[in-house]
Amino acid sequence: MSDFARLRQGMVDCQIRVADVTDPRVIAAFAETPRENYMPAGRRDVAYLDSRAPLGGGREMLDPMTLAKLVQLADPREGETALVVGAGLGYAAAVLSRLVATVTAVESDPALAAAARANLAGEGVTLVEGPLPAGAPAGAPYDLIFIDGAVEDGLRALAAQLKPHGRIIAAAGRTRPTKATIFRRNGAELGAAPAFDAHAAVLPGFAAEDVFAL
Repeated sequence: MSDFARLRQGMVDCQIRVADVTDPRVIAAFAETPRENYMPAGRRDVAYLDSRAPLGGGREMLDPMTLAKLVQLADPREGETALVVGAGLGYAAAVLSRLVATVTAVESDPALAAAARANLAGEGVTLVEGPLPAGAPAGAPYDLIFIDGAVEDGLRALAAQLKPHGRIIAAAGRTRPTKATIFRRNGAELGAAPAFDAHAAVLPGFAAEDVFAL
């Protein structure tokens, strides 16, 4: 077993399992996905620390525990279509590709998009470069939209890309820490069910506008 494989198993055992992540499919996906291959330059050696990794421009890669809990909350199923919003360097998309039938990932930053496309070669993930709130309508509708970061507002276009009983998973809210939330489409409306505290940086395009009131 390689050093990275041992560290990956340690991450699963000491960070993910102990955080009430019990779905065996989710645990297996994290055990099989080499997080070191999706780290920023110069940070492969710290791929399995219990911490977020900076991606530049205020962007962050979620820590393994938070990501695993969000993936379990998403309840990804075989045969489903999924969209990852905020692909970053591709790690969440790679994990989800082991759990659903097809994954599309959208990234707005050109450098991150190029790196994610290279990292995800061979994973069967379709990478789309464009504004995050716009999603990827060409591949819609989706069973699952997984937002790899925090949102305060701006889910309208994404909600329109869901199947009738589809769901959006995100760290949501204007307070810190945000709340891991599952949004379910109910007709033209989105119902929200907060689940647990989740520390995540707000993704580009999803910050709420400040409103000045007298």
